[in-house]
Amino acid sequence: MDKKITIVIPYLNEKTEILETIKSIYKTIDISDFSIIAIDDCSKETIDLKQFKNVKSIRNAQRMGVDGCRQMGVDLSETDYVLILDAHMRFKQDNWASKMIKYIDENPRTLWCTVCLGLGYGTLDVNNHKGKYFGADIKLYTPKEKDRPCRQIIEPVWASEKEDREYLIQCILGANYFFNKRWFTYIGGLRGLKSWGTSEPWLSIKSYLAGGDCKITKEIEIGHLFRDNAPYSTVIADLVYNKLYVLKTIFPKEIEDKLMVHVPKDVSFRVATKDIEKDKIKIAIDKEYYQKIFKSSIYDLCQRFDIKLPE
Repeated sequence: MDKKITIVIPYLNEKTEILETIKSIYKTIDISDFSIIAIDDCSKETIDLKQFKNVKSIRNAQRMGVDGCRQMGVDLSETDYVLILDAHMRFKQDNWASKMIKYIDENPRTLWCTVCLGLGYGTLDVNNHKGKYFGADIKLYTPKEKDRPCRQIIEPVWASEKEDREYLIQCILGANYFFNKRWFTYIGGLRGLKSWGTSEPWLSIKSYLAGGDCKITKEIEIGHLFRDNAPYSTVIADLVYNKLYVLKTIFPKEIEDKLMVHVPKDVSFRVATKDIEKDKIKIAIDKEYYQKIFKSSIYDLCQRFDIKLPE
């Protein structure tokens, strides 16, 4: 039987968590419909995944960052459908695989996410979780975010639950994203971003502006281990670069200028600005592509979801 969907799992210094995540997948679904691409982003320790027959294991010689690994996994997938996960997740016996396939079949231009079950702080049991999370809203600017200055613009914030079984959300969030590969590729995927950061708003906004949707299903619940600290470092300048890249490729100039006011002009900003200048030709090409495929504007999206624009 041909595989129906590819599961892409990047990981870095996760130790045995990648093993436990894959074991949980194997315990809860019929793997015959699935293949897994596990991408080791240059971890300190090598984890042997040979015990899993349907897993293609890749080890990067140099670190690409989680979003670069996700994009690589999607590019390498040989199926029409893709599920992106983190490497520290647990699953329920809720027929989640078949449900994902059905949702993508019926909604080929939609980015989906599932309910996220908060794990950690003493429990990795999906039936004894610490809370449920239901996708995100998009905050274009949060000037009070003084402790995380690189996140003062274009940030996802966990959204309130709605009553429906499935419904539109402003932004996917939770590292549980499944979609039609052709739609993901059409809207540009994660190309252009560095390392990690702003990827969920980036994808979600593009899906809407290109004429698609973002939705959550409450029929599927996936556990996600929340940690106080990641087992790797992130370059702050990369986080800032992604903000600037998103501003310059898909935002109108008048909104870009207003949001730029809220970006701290520190060392990371100066490094990111230099990199943006180096990439200006590529950015111009990307911007031209998005202008061709978009069917609506940022203003339309903000009006649709009552997203506050910068003054």
